[in-house]
Amino acid sequence: MDGTLLTILVFLAVATVLAMVQARKRDKCLRSFSGFHVTLAEKGGDVTWGILDVYTSGLEIRYGEPIAARHGHLERSFIFYREQYEAMDALYRFPEGLTANEQARRKVIIQRTAQPGIGRRLLRRARNWVSMIRDALVQAASMVIGATKTQQPGSAVLASQESQLKALSSEIIGHAGNAFDPLLEQHLFRQVVLEVTRNGRTFSYCGWLKDYTANFIEVVDAFTNTADVQFPVDTYRVGDERLENVRIAVLNGRVQISNQTEHMLFVERVEAGDWSRAIGATLPPSYTADLTLPARTTPDAVTARIGAIDRVDMVVPRTHAIVRHSADGSEQRRAAPASVTAETVAEKKRTPEPA
Repeated sequence: MDGTLLTILVFLAVATVLAMVQARKRDKCLRSFSGFHVTLAEKGGDVTWGILDVYTSGLEIRYGEPIAARHGHLERSFIFYREQYEAMDALYRFPEGLTANEQARRKVIIQRTAQPGIGRRLLRRARNWVSMIRDALVQAASMVIGATKTQQPGSAVLASQESQLKALSSEIIGHAGNAFDPLLEQHLFRQVVLEVTRNGRTFSYCGWLKDYTANFIEVVDAFTNTADVQFPVDTYRVGDERLENVRIAVLNGRVQISNQTEHMLFVERVEAGDWSRAIGATLPPSYTADLTLPARTTPDAVTARIGAIDRVDMVVPRTHAIVRHSADGSEQRRAAPASVTAETVAEKKRTPEPA
């Protein structure tokens, strides 16, 4: 067979297989949040909330209700492309912000993570085996190409395409693999401490390591705040000082809720007179949630229901997150003796410690 024709046929075969694999392949960590109400936090400080759909080329977050944009049109979803993943701080899933059906699905996920069955473990080992032989298969493909180019008349053409063929082979085999990390495998389905770097500061979250890929780490049922800042969702107005460093403001027809604390908060709902909008957004430190208000809404009519988050599930890019510690028995040491209200926290801050 002519070498040029062989090169063309190899390219067509490899490209066809690659297209079929890419059309179905989605990141496992992102995929496990698909169909849930989530909050997407971007590094710039913005958050978007809604139902997550995961595609091979990116994410789409569907709003519960159409949102009025600044220019007057209605927006029904937010599209976040795969090329933008570097700008992602994290995906958050707050249990109490889910529907009953979503909570039931999440409960099954948590149980399988804490107590994985034998089938789950065997499947994991099989995937790891594929990952470990990935490099060997790529080298084998290179050897085949090398042998072919020395035996076929069109060897010069084939040689010029060798690097591209190897790249295609690597990508196909990589899609079948699982970015195997022997260190993380030892702590899979166990409690760990995840360190997340945000705005130059490091935050630690203790939760169950559910999964990881080459790009993301997924931790579920992670503790977010210390016991002394746990308070239930309550109603706050513009200028309310009960929550220190949490700002509610109305500017240019939009309400802005800014979290300048070191704690993870939850924005349940925003209301203005007879108008009400469910939010369900997780608000990390240094982040702001904003929403367009009805026309002619006065600031004194706006209220927001805000509370502290006790636990959260998260998918974080590995570019700024790392599993730092194992953490057996964290639930017993972390449990709070009783709930603490926002008023109690404020009172503790005003009362000096005894000498």
